[in-house]
Amino acid sequence: MRTRIAHLISNSISPLVLGIAMIALVAFNGAASTIEGFKWFLLVTLLAILPVLLISLYMVKTGRMDSLFSNRRHQRHRVYVVGLFFDVLAIWILNLLNAPTILVAGLVAGLASVVCLAFINLWWKISVHSSTVAAFVTVLLVLFGWWASFSLILLPVMWWARLNLAQHTLAQVIAGSTLSILIVLVTFSQYGVI
Repeated sequence: MRTRIAHLISNSISPLVLGIAMIALVAFNGAASTIEGFKWFLLVTLLAILPVLLISLYMVKTGRMDSLFSNRRHQRHRVYVVGLFFDVLAIWILNLLNAPTILVAGLVAGLASVVCLAFINLWWKISVHSSTVAAFVTVLLVLFGWWASFSLILLPVMWWARLNLAQHTLAQVIAGSTLSILIVLVTFSQYGVI
């Protein structure tokens, strides 16, 4: 039962799910209207999320990866490279279209996270799940202040799930979380969002 709950947590608040949620948060927050927010959300999802998801699904189908969120470090490298390319493309296009600052800052923070996680992953299996949850919580706190403090519970919940599934050590989940919190805060600060 504990393992099923841990899998449910890992899958329901996975990097893909929270990545899409973060794009929605910053797209709608930075837009002048709901329709404009939806356009920015759709554009970024099509540019930065969908290609990576489709290529990852293709790699799973052809046996190049064990699963969508592969636990083998060497299988993650391809996804990181694909993610880097499409993040850079999305940031370039958003800058051309004068996208809201917070949306660009969010993608730059995502790009910085992918670079750092990919580099660390060459030697050590840092927790991408914990990293993404920490980024999501940090974005919520930046946007909504203390009203979003309830979201802090997501961090120990994800840590428990990843530890229970024996996917990571405590050091790996804490390192992933700390890294993303710092990246979001520094990037948003540089863009004048906070």
